[in-house]
Amino acid sequence: MVVRMLSKWFDMVDMVIIPATTGRMGVLPGHVAAIAELKPGLLSVHGGGSDTRKYFVSSGFAFIHANSFAELVAVEAVPIDHIDPNLVQKGLADFTPKLSSAATDLEKAEAQIGVDVHSALNAALSG
Repeated sequence: MVVRMLSKWFDMVDMVIIPATTGRMGVLPGHVAAIAELKPGLLSVHGGGSDTRKYFVSSGFAFIHANSFAELVAVEAVPIDHIDPNLVQKGLADFTPKLSSAATDLEKAEAQIGVDVHSALNAALSG
């Protein structure tokens, strides 16, 4: 299977696990054609043997073609080892009280997004 993520190509990929809005989705060579919306979470690209590359994606779409070709278009994709766990915990600690004290719908929405993304980052770091 060949995977194109943003402008990066991965050849000879055995499997990709994507964080779809419908749940984690494994994609293997020969997968049926599909389109999936990505939610914040861990994306894993499994190459031959033990070669696995992990990324945190914030959102986007996965386009799986029947010819064992997949395109992953993410708003943001960061290698998991580039994420500072201390900053994730700080962000979660900052947004959680903002959510409970939000006075307007906009403040609630912004705080909820902050909590959701930092919670997903935290889960990705432990997974």
